[in-house]
Amino acid sequence: MSARRWEVAPEGGIDCRSVSAPLPSRHRARWFAAAVLVVLAVLVVGAVLYVRGALPASVPVAAGPFSSTDYARALDHVRPSGDLDFVGLGRDRAALERFVASLASVSPRLRPELFPTPEDSLAYWINAYNALVLLQLVERHPEGVSSAWFGRFYWGHAWPVGGERLTLWALEQRILGEYGDPRVHFALFRGTRGGPSLDGAPYQPEFLDAQLNDASRRFMASPRHVRLEGDTVHLARLFQTRKQDFLAALPEGRGGNVLQFVWAFLPDTCEERPGCDTRGDLDRACGPKLDTCRVTFMPEDLSRPDVADAASRR
Repeated sequence: MSARRWEVAPEGGIDCRSVSAPLPSRHRARWFAAAVLVVLAVLVVGAVLYVRGALPASVPVAAGPFSSTDYARALDHVRPSGDLDFVGLGRDRAALERFVASLASVSPRLRPELFPTPEDSLAYWINAYNALVLLQLVERHPEGVSSAWFGRFYWGHAWPVGGERLTLWALEQRILGEYGDPRVHFALFRGTRGGPSLDGAPYQPEFLDAQLNDASRRFMASPRHVRLEGDTVHLARLFQTRKQDFLAALPEGRGGNVLQFVWAFLPDTCEERPGCDTRGDLDRACGPKLDTCRVTFMPEDLSRPDVADAASRR
């Protein structure tokens, strides 16, 4: 900053000279604070855009027609229990990586002509989400979701998908949420033993409705997710965090009871899954309107669904 100094010139008159003067300390502090605020604002905006998947990504040339064949190969390592053979998955890691790489070139938002029906698009996004969870378990968090602090597993990394850089959070909240089908919540593998389990095959447009119903039934039939004790129904935490989505799907709308949604997918018998609770059990415990029971929500088991870990606990 400069200041003016008036002096008497040797030849007479007044000479105005510009001299350098230090910026007052209070002004320096204000400029510094303003600069810090600008930097923080840029970082916050960038972080929000990153997490929400609003940043662009380059679109490489596709190596060939889009296919889920490589992803199906990775799913060969899913056991009937829902646990995964991570040793075998590690051997087929290249197939999983090829499928994830193919997502960068094609998506329903980038190439809608390749996904003419809502079922085509929804199957793509569910498979993309689950494949990215699998790859992150193999590459970045081999110890499981619990090794990523503050939920960073879902928002801390973004992948190029059809010209966008998408986090798992963006896929679930911003894209899959647009379909308004609460059954999708039971199809999304979250990398935990306590969450929804993987199917042994990719989701396919022509069978999508049946596959979503099956995923919902598998979830309800597990005592980890639905368990009766007298007149208390213990539900997975998912029913609390997504309660409004489940209620919106009921004929009564949001004024209904989440147990009505649970009842719709409970099994009639437990022949295939001994120890589960049935529709009849829920009717007897809670009454015909399912309104006499107390509902509590159980914490999710965040351990990695590794078949080797399951075997060691037996």
